[in-house]
Amino acid sequence: MRPTATTLRPARASRWLVSLLAVLALALAACGGGGGGGAQTSSGEIDPNGTFRYVFVQNPSTFDPHKSANPWDMIFFRLVYDQLIREDEKGELVPQLATSWEFENNETALVLKLRDDVTFTDGTKFDAAAVKANIERMKTLDGSTQKGALARVSGVDVVDATTARVNLSGPGGNLPALFSGTTGTMVSPAAMKNPDLDQKPVGSGMATLAEYIPGQVSRYDRNPGYWDPAAAKAAHYEVYVQTSAPTRMNMLQTGQAELTYLDPSQAEQAKAAGLNTAESKSLSIMSMYMNTGKAPFDDIRVRQAFQHAVDRQAIVDGVFFGIGKPVAQYMPPDYWAYDKAVTAENPDYNYDQAKAKQLLAEAGYPNGVDFEMLVPSLDDHRAVAEAIVPMLAQVGMRAKTRVIESPTAAVTFFGRQEGNAFPGMGAPFQDPTTVYQSSLPGQYANPWNTTTPEFQQAWTDALAGATREARLPAMHRMIEEEKKILKNFPLHAHFPPSAWTARAVFPEGYKPAYAPTFYGVGVTAE
Repeated sequence: MRPTATTLRPARASRWLVSLLAVLALALAACGGGGGGGAQTSSGEIDPNGTFRYVFVQNPSTFDPHKSANPWDMIFFRLVYDQLIREDEKGELVPQLATSWEFENNETALVLKLRDDVTFTDGTKFDAAAVKANIERMKTLDGSTQKGALARVSGVDVVDATTARVNLSGPGGNLPALFSGTTGTMVSPAAMKNPDLDQKPVGSGMATLAEYIPGQVSRYDRNPGYWDPAAAKAAHYEVYVQTSAPTRMNMLQTGQAELTYLDPSQAEQAKAAGLNTAESKSLSIMSMYMNTGKAPFDDIRVRQAFQHAVDRQAIVDGVFFGIGKPVAQYMPPDYWAYDKAVTAENPDYNYDQAKAKQLLAEAGYPNGVDFEMLVPSLDDHRAVAEAIVPMLAQVGMRAKTRVIESPTAAVTFFGRQEGNAFPGMGAPFQDPTTVYQSSLPGQYANPWNTTTPEFQQAWTDALAGATREARLPAMHRMIEEEKKILKNFPLHAHFPPSAWTARAVFPEGYKPAYAPTFYGVGVTAE
């Protein structure tokens, strides 16, 4: 399908400047509640027979985790499936199906010790053989999206019923983190050949899918035989689909739901309506992507000029009402692998119009340059584009914008290689090497194979190490080497406000996330 040809008008861009001045005074107030503490929650008693309702903007792309290419699907997977490892509210990896894990034989194998009291909802026993079957399916299934994640897994040995040895042909320090996400999501071996697995999941999760109406709602019932009584505090969970942020907030106000996330402009309105709000826990980074296969962005100096021409803080303040943080890497500042040397204030990456003009001149564009910017048809992406266009014009980078359909943005830009640049939002990830993988050769998001040997080595080195601490030096080298490639660059860490009603009950330390989990979440009685 051809993208829709729509151009953002200069008048709208100028309105952004007025909007920026208007919202600066509100920015700090809008950030309220976004600190490191847990969410304010009801002091009422949990209703064990209650229904917790969440409103999101999309369906699951599939209920077969081994065919899922959408990281947001984990919102749904964590209800009906268990993972080998769980990431807790502090971002630490804790036991789930695996009670412990340890690298052995100079990190050539990862040994998982498993629970012995877990049964899939079809009655199949969970054990080491089930782990082996899942990993083998992910590595061999036609259409599997997990083959790349398991590329360094050479096989799985069933040591005994509760011990699985994952053998490695290369460094696999990212595996424990990956096993807390889609790659670690366990399907019943007896259901793997079910033709309707994508619609009828068979896992061992805290809930079972009761009803699925695409584009509207998915409903879940508590799994009565679930092994962890602390997980499902509600008898039922419902996830509604609603793309309109005003409608999502109205659903909270009218008692149709307990939790959702909003546009940043709605934070104060939600507070005034008596709702609880806080910045969402999020790993999503808004970035600018450039086509390095053709002029002008085939020259890294033009890419660097683009980065220096953008005032990230003004975007956070003017477009997102002060909610978010300017970044120069693909992780927020409180993330464990964050590199303090790579910041939006660093002179190598900061807002510097004079430097942008100098770099353009050095690249052979003393009179500036014209290019096409594609804009995915989402309100926040369009607002970011409207803010950036006049910034670029001030340094001589003249962007002609064309709005395209959001779901096909990657195909349009990376597949058909239309346009010169586009703004895009990153999805949640389990390990930093995943989000940096796109700067390796042979990646879908790198059809031009723009990379360096130094980055490739740093990325591989960042996979080695049995602990986060052991991996950090190579991880930071990977982050710094990627800045020398610069086929895309981050703008800001995105923390849209979550909003919830007084009926919502969260476990201690819980902070609503952009991609929330429902472990320990419940509701009070009506």
